[in-house]
Amino acid sequence: MRGLQFTIVVLLALIVGIGAAQPLSGQAPARDGFFIGFGVGGGSLGFEDDSEREASVTGYWKIGGGLSDQVLLGAEASGWVKKMEDGVTVTSSYLNVVAYVYPAPAGGLFLKGGLGFATLGGEWSVFDGVSFSTTEDGLGVTLGAGYDIGFGGRFGLTPHADFHYGSLEDGSTNLIRFGLGFNWY
Repeated sequence: MRGLQFTIVVLLALIVGIGAAQPLSGQAPARDGFFIGFGVGGGSLGFEDDSEREASVTGYWKIGGGLSDQVLLGAEASGWVKKMEDGVTVTSSYLNVVAYVYPAPAGGLFLKGGLGFATLGGEWSVFDGVSFSTTEDGLGVTLGAGYDIGFGGRFGLTPHADFHYGSLEDGSTNLIRFGLGFNWY
């Protein structure tokens, strides 16, 4: 539970810090109609009943449409992957329907939340050419915040922080992710 409390504090600090900052560009990206984006970053994955976390690379891809200049609705796929010391490659992925809410239409600050699927996988090789894999699936939830820095009216460079939770068959995972996104509106 301590990891969840830390995550909430970090996300709240990000929201307050971004909200208090001066606008970073002359114009926020126009958020009407279709949008698409991707991003990269780093994240820390935790497992149920394990106090240690594993850090590695993360990425995401998203697509959707604007319901208004303040609300976007879309699909977001994100993932984390790491080859562990024992040779096992662990992957954690999420596929969610996500709502992005911009409290100020002309501003870049957004909050997001989504619900969907989570998957945890592991793959390892026993002998050359012989490998085994396993996966667990379950409910996925995502919460996050970020800031679109507008360039040219239709492009946004987006620093963000996200929290992903996966309720799986034999336990749960949580991923804290920080990154930089590239989005077209």
